[in-house]
Amino acid sequence: MTLHPQKAHTIMRSRLFFLAAVSSCLASAFAQEGTDQLKSNSDKSQQVFDNTVGKPPAEEQARKEEMPVFPGGEAALYAFIHKETKYPKEARKRDITGKVFVQFIVEKDGSVDSVWVKRSAHPLLDAEAVRVVALADGWTPGKQNDKPVRCTYMLPISFELEMFDPERIRRKAAKRAAKGR
Repeated sequence: MTLHPQKAHTIMRSRLFFLAAVSSCLASAFAQEGTDQLKSNSDKSQQVFDNTVGKPPAEEQARKEEMPVFPGGEAALYAFIHKETKYPKEARKRDITGKVFVQFIVEKDGSVDSVWVKRSAHPLLDAEAVRVVALADGWTPGKQNDKPVRCTYMLPISFELEMFDPERIRRKAAKRAAKGR
């Protein structure tokens, strides 16, 4: 069967029109479905952002957490560190100063474990800071829901030389004299 070219063209046009209409309907349906999915996802993410999804009731949510405490509190801890720290002689001689951040674990029994330097100032100062912190046992352990837990604790330890230390002033004067000033 042979169709007249004009008729074949008309049939082809009607088929294309039909396909275009169907694809347009499908596209709008999928677009609507995609938009609904996006809106649903947006609503869910807003709930997560607002912290309203999966939250237990207030009485279950109240979780008590306590950080470890050195006997006598923070003031006693810094007094202990000041008393026990011995400025390394070589560091004093070379006018080395700085702040060492030491991190350690306070165990469930209140002992200090795994002392390491988080931020270094100088190897001589780091070693002294680690030595002193390792001596600081007897902590009241951290608690979570009234049960003792291991806690990581960070402590900054400053090493500063006194500005009016006669020995330091004499050394600086000797350095200046050696340079010919």
